[in-house]
Amino acid sequence: DLWPLGIYPVSGTVEVVFQYLKRRPPFDDEPLRRELMTRMNGIQGIDLAEAKLDLRPSFPVEVFAAHSEEICAVLEWFAHTAALSKARRTLDEDPGTL
Repeated sequence: DLWPLGIYPVSGTVEVVFQYLKRRPPFDDEPLRRELMTRMNGIQGIDLAEAKLDLRPSFPVEVFAAHSEEICAVLEWFAHTAALSKARRTLDEDPGTL
């Protein structure tokens, strides 16, 4: 129930869905959304404007194809960050789950 990207093949764009992430832990924390933006902007062909940190900025789908390894690394970071946060929340709610 947490996703970082929306892919629109017909329009040829990939959106980074900060608008939705800002309401979902752990990415309701602005520094984590900013970190996601920084990691995405580190990929050639992606230039997400700082002013769009709470919106749904996009980049060409061709970048996704051309730089799939770098994008996969960012998505792995995203998944790891989300899973770690969920595990911590579970422990906070019920410390006996270990």
